[in-house]
Amino acid sequence: MPSSHLSPDLSAVFAAQHGLITREQAARHGLTRRMATRRMAVGVLDEPIPGVLRLVGAPGTWEQHVMGVTLSGGGRAVASHRCAAALHAMDGFGRSMVEVSVTRPWRLRRAGSIVHQTQTLAQQDVTTVAGIPVTGVARTLADLGSVVEPSLVERALDDVRRRGISLRWVQATAERLHRPGQAGTGVLLDLLEAAWAEPTVRGSWFERLVEACLHSPELPPLVRQHRVFDGRGRLAGILDLAFLSLRLGVEAHSRQFHFGRLPEQADEDRDHRLARCGWEVLYVGWQATKRPADLLALVVETARHRRSLVA
Repeated sequence: MPSSHLSPDLSAVFAAQHGLITREQAARHGLTRRMATRRMAVGVLDEPIPGVLRLVGAPGTWEQHVMGVTLSGGGRAVASHRCAAALHAMDGFGRSMVEVSVTRPWRLRRAGSIVHQTQTLAQQDVTTVAGIPVTGVARTLADLGSVVEPSLVERALDDVRRRGISLRWVQATAERLHRPGQAGTGVLLDLLEAAWAEPTVRGSWFERLVEACLHSPELPPLVRQHRVFDGRGRLAGILDLAFLSLRLGVEAHSRQFHFGRLPEQADEDRDHRLARCGWEVLYVGWQATKRPADLLALVVETARHRRSLVA
């Protein structure tokens, strides 16, 4: 077999691990150190991280970088914190940072990476995403508060709640991991206490920004994700935020969910159904949240007008 060729088994491992393999894995699949050296000499493989071989030509992605760092940990390293949040596609976290956790006493130093040492990393707290070992959703939420502001942890928690992930599981994980003085679990436990008190989760983080602008003694309490039914008991629409006594709805109008011909037509049809039920809907875009005083004044003025109609 020519030195540039790889066996099907080796090719499968490279494919599953973003073009990477450890020397130990390679040896188990029949690629000896001498054979690896020959393939490196002809430009088939290189070794970007000591002990980790890369298939030359494999895309140099962020995922490959994360995989390489975890592989270099000898089975003791997993993607965690902000990196794990990005892998789980949690709202507010992009795929740029490489951040891993390793169990003590193991130490790991990799250029361009943030490495945390942890006392315990139970198997129940580890999963895989795109083939990369990573802390699970609940463990990731418990870790985030130690590296980001509580508002970002809240944003991530809202996101996983919208996916239907159990709050009881997240709570049990946070309580199991919590130790006196731990920032991450402490932040999460505080947020969970508030979440249990507010069982209806926001439809998006943008709604959180809009809601924060609408606190005033001149306005009645806001209700999230309010369902409006017509006289026949049919669902007329679901409002992001609603002032029930005024039949006034507020929609957080993001381009993500409302831009394009079909979404716009659906919004128009829904607004017609709500209007027949006596509701008025205000649409709030991103720019409005940058002028919270103006937004509040508009809603207060509209509320006054609605009071005169429903009185």
